[in-house]
Amino acid sequence: MARLSPIGSPITRQHPVELATPTARQMARVKGRVGLTMLNWHGSVPAALQVLSVLVDNAVQHGHAAANMEAALRACLSITVEQQLLIDVEDFSPAFANFREVRSGIGDGSLIELVRRRAIADLTWFADPKMQSKTVRAVLTAGVVDP
Repeated sequence: MARLSPIGSPITRQHPVELATPTARQMARVKGRVGLTMLNWHGSVPAALQVLSVLVDNAVQHGHAAANMEAALRACLSITVEQQLLIDVEDFSPAFANFREVRSGIGDGSLIELVRRRAIADLTWFADPKMQSKTVRAVLTAGVVDP
C-alpha cells in the first residue's frame, strides 16, 4: 500500500494492519485498538475504531473482497507531525463511484454519516498505479468527537 502524507505533515509513526477477508470486520476493531495504543493516539479511540470499521466494512462490501477471499485487506494507521491520525484501507477495486457524494455527506450510509458528523476531518482516495486496487484515507484530528 502506498504511504502518502499531507504536504507539510510528515508521518512520524505507523502501524500496518493485515485483515484476513473472512474475519476483517471483526478483527478491525481488535487490531485497530492495539495499533492506536502502540501509536499513542491522543484522540478519540472509539471514534477512530468506528471510522476504521466502516472503511473495512465498505472495502469488504464494495471493494470486491468476496472475489479475493484468499487475499488480506490491508490497512494502516499513521500519526503525523501535526498529530493527525491517518486511517488508510486498501481494497481490490480501483474505483470509488460516488466519492463526491460521500465526501459531501450526501446520501445514506455509515461513511456518509461519519462525514456529516465531522468525525472525519478529510476523506480522500487514490488508485494504485496498476489500477488493481485503491486506498481510501480518512484523516482524524485529536479534537473531541462523539463516537
